[in-house]
Amino acid sequence: MVVPTDYYEILGVEPGASNTEIKRAYRRLARKYHPDVNNGDPTAEQKFKQISEAYAVLSDPKKRWQYDRGGVSSDWFAGGMPDIFEIFEQAFGGSPFARTSQRRRGRNIQAEVTISLEEVLTGASRTLNYQRIGPCPHCGGSGREPGTGTRRCPTCNGVGQIHRQQRTFMGVMTTITVCPDCGGQGEIAQQTCRVCAGQGVAEVDEEVEISIPAGIADRQELVLRGAGDTAPEGHSGDLYVVVHVEPHELFVRKGRDLHTDLTISFTQAALGEAITIPTLDGEAQLQIPPGTQPGTELRLAECGVVDMGSPQRGDLVVHIQVAVPRHLTARQRELLRELAAEERNSQ
Repeated sequence: MVVPTDYYEILGVEPGASNTEIKRAYRRLARKYHPDVNNGDPTAEQKFKQISEAYAVLSDPKKRWQYDRGGVSSDWFAGGMPDIFEIFEQAFGGSPFARTSQRRRGRNIQAEVTISLEEVLTGASRTLNYQRIGPCPHCGGSGREPGTGTRRCPTCNGVGQIHRQQRTFMGVMTTITVCPDCGGQGEIAQQTCRVCAGQGVAEVDEEVEISIPAGIADRQELVLRGAGDTAPEGHSGDLYVVVHVEPHELFVRKGRDLHTDLTISFTQAALGEAITIPTLDGEAQLQIPPGTQPGTELRLAECGVVDMGSPQRGDLVVHIQVAVPRHLTARQRELLRELAAEERNSQ
């Protein structure tokens, strides 16, 4: 353990600060850097440990007297620092985060839906049926048999917390924890629910309407907050819906653009022609310029799809392939020979 060089500096107080000022400074900093309000940020957690260590020394008259005269004694922390959350709860007379931090969070679950490429353009909705751990339908999540009430918890005597005192090298330490039997409520059921055995949760069938936005990508997830499993006396997890987009027989999506192949004849490529082709919106006219070469890419503007959250459409990119005829009639052979002769004479 790295021992801080100046406990007063860590708490932001002067060496002559009163016990009240030290406690006030600690409580202010502890609220700011408590892990529960910083989503597990390691920097905040390290700061929380430092201010807890500083308070553990400066709030104890004997340790503070020794610290003021000689700094930190090497044997003070030989057995390790007391639990930082115990220090926190002692300073606050019970943690203000006790009930929320003790509540568990249910498991996230996953489901899948499938949509067509046409629905990527327009958006879609699906009715999803799934199973999860949710509030017990028999008792409504109370954990009590319907028609029965509650009684005072005998474990905590209705307080909702368990106070334990323990003698340590730093003196008597008081530990305050949430009552394990009533979950901090101070009451328990007179008769537990026969379906969920008092847990308040059970396996339930759910039906939810999912709105799938236009432009969603294949295998992209939609998150329904609180629609996952519910923990006993806790929070619900989330439902993650994986959206699959069916492969299309004509088009391949690349971002906002759609790509497709179009095979034309030699004469269409040489002379040019307006050709009717399919799009996601129906049919459209594509102009083949005279002299179009194999591999040419032609675009139909705004015939692609959108990106999720953006109204701007991409293009339909048409990849031109030129077919060489395998079988010719006598007249076709004659015309091609005339064309070949004309080409030789023009060189």
